[in-house]
Amino acid sequence: MKLRLLSDKLSIPNPSEILKVGAHLMWEQQDDCNDAPSFDEQIMDICLSFSLASKLWHDCPTIHVSRQFLLLYLPYSLPDEFVEVLRGTDLYVFEEDVAVKHHLQGQTINCVYWLSEFYNKRRGSKALLCSRKNLVQSILCSAPLSFVHFIYTDSGFQMCLGSELYENRKDFLYEAWAKAEQVCLNLGANKRFSLFTVQGVLGMQSNASYTFFADRYNKYMAHVDYDKWFNLLKLWHKTYAKTPCRRVLELACGTAAVASRFVQNGCEVFASDISAQMLENASKRPLKPFLYQASLTDPIPYLELDLIFCLFDSINYLSSLQEIKICFDVVEKALSSDGLFIFDISTLLNSIENFSDNCNLSREKEGMMIHEAYYEPGKRKQISRLELFQEWGAAYIHQSETHVQRVYLVSEIMDIVNSSNLSLKAIHSVENKGNLYPKKLQGLDHRYYRLFFVLSKK
Repeated sequence: MKLRLLSDKLSIPNPSEILKVGAHLMWEQQDDCNDAPSFDEQIMDICLSFSLASKLWHDCPTIHVSRQFLLLYLPYSLPDEFVEVLRGTDLYVFEEDVAVKHHLQGQTINCVYWLSEFYNKRRGSKALLCSRKNLVQSILCSAPLSFVHFIYTDSGFQMCLGSELYENRKDFLYEAWAKAEQVCLNLGANKRFSLFTVQGVLGMQSNASYTFFADRYNKYMAHVDYDKWFNLLKLWHKTYAKTPCRRVLELACGTAAVASRFVQNGCEVFASDISAQMLENASKRPLKPFLYQASLTDPIPYLELDLIFCLFDSINYLSSLQEIKICFDVVEKALSSDGLFIFDISTLLNSIENFSDNCNLSREKEGMMIHEAYYEPGKRKQISRLELFQEWGAAYIHQSETHVQRVYLVSEIMDIVNSSNLSLKAIHSVENKGNLYPKKLQGLDHRYYRLFFVLSKK
């Protein structure tokens, strides 16, 4: 399914910025809001704002889906499509909402006096139906990141990002778009609304792409001596390569702290990351590289690179040996004949001693963040959970990220290198200046916290 983002000039200063997180997106400016966009069964329309949706489709019924319940705005009688969607769902209305009671004639409903009564109903799937738009807006504002918004129009269900809820917070808007995109892709080509599908997507854990933590990354990494890492990369390139280092690429660059030092050094520098928010923050550096969004396994659009590097255990985010093999293959194609690929891994020792059953609470000006880390030895997985609570009016916005890394043994990495078109030149550690390969391989997984691999083309 293709997605079409509908925006007007008044919504946000540059609505096309959201394109960076939309892999299947078309963007359409709605200069004339008197006519709805053309209908296409293969396109899901996503309005940037509720105000634009109201201009395009007038006062339509809406469904706001969270993991726990549905919230429905019902300005007139219940559409037949809603009856099918709500089958098997307990329906609740406010006792004084006479209009919605009239709309629901023939339906089994439960009346409540307080919103807390509805929240406390634990059994099964439940929906709160309301004919008062201001009350629906108040509920949405109390938990703006918890909902995905659907609008029922003459041409079927469309979506809305609800940018009014985020007060021009681009990080929130990126997260809302990512959820909307994932929901649309899971609904399939016919745009058929499925409550089970939508709530299933919302219930999935977030992936390793940094969202809110991207804005805290530089503070979290403040202890890192980036100049030292930059100098090590230059030293290793000078040691193992025969040609100067002129064209450089950093994979999983984060905020591009190391890549920017290569820019300062006079190199032509490119940098990529899967996180849109990381790239947003990287773009604010005064000496920034050419930035683009990509994962570690995506083809590299630049060729004849003298140095490709990937630091801060980003390789550990690849979940399988096959993914590492793919990463090595795309890197090999982008390297010059004398180019080097340098990456590091977090070792078994690091997980066991530093990231096993740790929990930290960081207080912020308007909230707090909890960072929990633990290690699963059977699967060799390092898991970090980040829970952010930010003040939002009289309540708190809760955001969650889960980062899963796999701990790879040195022998596994070497096996993948041997099966690729790359050759292992050296293994280094910060603690030991010498090359550990091939004479000092014994027990590397238990002797060092971090290891650096230097690869070249065969």
